[in-house]
Amino acid sequence: MEEELMRPLFTWLMPVLAWGVVLWRTPSAFTTRANRSIWGAFSAIAVALTVRPAAVATALADVTGIRDVTLLIKHLAGLVAAYFVLEYVQAVRQRPHRPGTARARLLFTGAAALALTLLFVLVLPHDYDGAFGIDAHYGDPGVQLYLAVFNTVFAVATAQAAVIFWSNRATVPPGPLRVGVTCLASAGATGFVYTLYRVYFVLSSGDATKLDADGKPVPLTDPVCELLPAVMIVLFVLGVAIPPVRTLAGYLRDQYALWRLHPLWVDVVAAVPQVVLGTPNSRLRDLLTFGDRSVDLAHRAFAIRDAALVLREDTPAPEGTVAVGTDEDLARVEARWLRTAVQHRARNLPAPAQPAVLATTGGRTPREEIAWMLAVAASYRELGGHKPA
Repeated sequence: MEEELMRPLFTWLMPVLAWGVVLWRTPSAFTTRANRSIWGAFSAIAVALTVRPAAVATALADVTGIRDVTLLIKHLAGLVAAYFVLEYVQAVRQRPHRPGTARARLLFTGAAALALTLLFVLVLPHDYDGAFGIDAHYGDPGVQLYLAVFNTVFAVATAQAAVIFWSNRATVPPGPLRVGVTCLASAGATGFVYTLYRVYFVLSSGDATKLDADGKPVPLTDPVCELLPAVMIVLFVLGVAIPPVRTLAGYLRDQYALWRLHPLWVDVVAAVPQVVLGTPNSRLRDLLTFGDRSVDLAHRAFAIRDAALVLREDTPAPEGTVAVGTDEDLARVEARWLRTAVQHRARNLPAPAQPAVLATTGGRTPREEIAWMLAVAASYRELGGHKPA
């Protein structure tokens, strides 16, 4: 029952995931060597996963005239993926390379691919359809040699990737980026464990002598053989996705903060326009602005603070201390004062005296100042300070 559930998951869900990552990474594939390598790895993985469904295998057999051509495509794609993974590892490692190492990796992969192709054409039996046809011939020396070539390359690539990524964890600062590197190291380790387990499973199981109702060999596999590659791919996707997802999360967080600050910012800018350079953006234009918004967010928070200082210039002496107990109370006091000051400025009246307690409000760092202004903006909105046009 478990096997019946795992096979559709691996057969259909994993190709969708892989092609989704390929499409997502396509724009960046034309930038750096690391991005090209990771895009190539995911493209090869997607191809290897796509040829597994029976409908695809049948279509390829009809087109090529080779009934088990999906077996060769799957393994060649696996070799290409392993090659690009190593290229990606070396690219992100950012250490000097010995002359000829890149060419050696390419020649090694090319030689392995040529060996697989020759063995497939000249040695492997082709008496069954699909990629599982050789499951009935695991005792054949040619099949064992064919699988040994693939398993060797895949084991070397995944083991090297795991070791290099794990050894580089110490150089990555704690946080999401280190989590990503850990996921990549775990993906390599999972791939290596899968290769070893697959070799053990095949050797301990022997030839698959059972045939199904259609006369095809029952695939020599189990839930572990299906689960480990899926886990490896998911970890690999997570490791590659965490840095850009972190950037996206920061962008969305800044955009949301700009949205919350906008009503207060618009009002104080209307009262003190000299604190903003250029033309103030509309709320909609803010949403349609892409790229890093952290600087704009900091500028906006400090523009509100600068406007408050300008409004205070011609005010009477600060009023006596106001009894407040929490930062939320202080934020409400400042929001109420800003609201009144903006209203007075609109009527060409001097701003009211600023409560003395506000002399110590605000943040010591840009991050703290932004957090404070967000609290003030929330209170300002609750007080009905902004009236949309």
